[in-house]
Amino acid sequence: MVYRLLLEDNSETTYAVICKEVCREFNSCCCSIWLKEINGQQRLAYFEEKGSFDDLTISNLDFEVSKSVMENNSLLTVENLHTDRRFSGVKTPPLGAIGVPIVARNSVIGCIILYHKGRDNGVLTDGVKRIAENLAMGLDQVKYNFTTARQEKLHKELEIARSIQQSLLPKHMPRVQGIRLGARTIPAYEIGGDYYDLIITDDHITGNNNLGIAVGDVMGKGIPAALLMAVARTVIRLVAKRSLPPNEVLSEINRSLFPDLSSQGMFLTMFYALYNPPQKALLYSTAGHNPPLILEGSSGKIGLLRCRGIFIGGRPELSYTLHSRKLKQGDIVLFYTDGLTEARNPTGERFDIRRVAEVLKEYRHCDVPALIDCLSLRLMQFMGETEQSDDITFVILKIED
Repeated sequence: MVYRLLLEDNSETTYAVICKEVCREFNSCCCSIWLKEINGQQRLAYFEEKGSFDDLTISNLDFEVSKSVMENNSLLTVENLHTDRRFSGVKTPPLGAIGVPIVARNSVIGCIILYHKGRDNGVLTDGVKRIAENLAMGLDQVKYNFTTARQEKLHKELEIARSIQQSLLPKHMPRVQGIRLGARTIPAYEIGGDYYDLIITDDHITGNNNLGIAVGDVMGKGIPAALLMAVARTVIRLVAKRSLPPNEVLSEINRSLFPDLSSQGMFLTMFYALYNPPQKALLYSTAGHNPPLILEGSSGKIGLLRCRGIFIGGRPELSYTLHSRKLKQGDIVLFYTDGLTEARNPTGERFDIRRVAEVLKEYRHCDVPALIDCLSLRLMQFMGETEQSDDITFVILKIED
């Protein structure tokens, strides 16, 4: 019976029919077929005769029995399973359960569970074993199809998540008097934990609009990091819009995000700078992030905007130090995440800050979009066939007049 049904249609619907036919053949009240997964189990098919037991009760019971069968890879027979439920005012009789693992390629890939009333004299157990053997080949194929379909669905969902995450990044470089801006982010996976933002702030005291530049990196990769970064973006924008000094911005961000970060055992590094166009002044603070590179346009000298600060999520209340730097025409500031400097080539050598500085110095006379492309190209050439292990993000600020 099982062979015939599987040959006609090897689908989840067919396995539901098999459960129903097994119940009829053995005069049993309930049958289920389960798939074993890496992180748990999936019920593939289920049938329960009408008016037998409460669905929730038998369903919970079924989960525990199937879990035991697959974890132990052994036959399980249980007598006197009480559901503690009543049907039509009459106490339901005790159930017997027979669980048999389904084995394919020397591995447990699922199980079949049969629930019956009364006692088993061995006939039921032998019958369920035979059905389990017949199911092995078909269920192996279903498991493959099921896993493949789930992977395809997950891949599509990740593509959507990546599209959403990309939409959260600035769509256009803001126009600010006397400067040019450029940025690039290259996630290591479909989605990642790097973040940058360019925010025009509202300074109600001076009446000037300043430029906030945020570059951050959540500890970790993939979906958890991306979700946390999406939350962080909302907080950062709300706080930064008020044109507060960078040290106060970081303190407020830490205060807001600490509960979520600490509960997940995660943290966020961030460098935040506030550029004032009339004064060509850059105020900045760091929360455990990499110090930006600065290239002096007049001399070609390269240095770092060094400062210290504890990463966001380290303690409930943190204060940060405020620093400032007067910029001049031709100066270039590169903000980045550590994925840029820690990218490796096939021999394991890092791209490091020295190579980044060389690119800045070599192409300092180019406009910002060309400089972004040159740095990206040099990085890709260096990495060669090496798989990218971390997200890469960098932002360039160039003073033009």
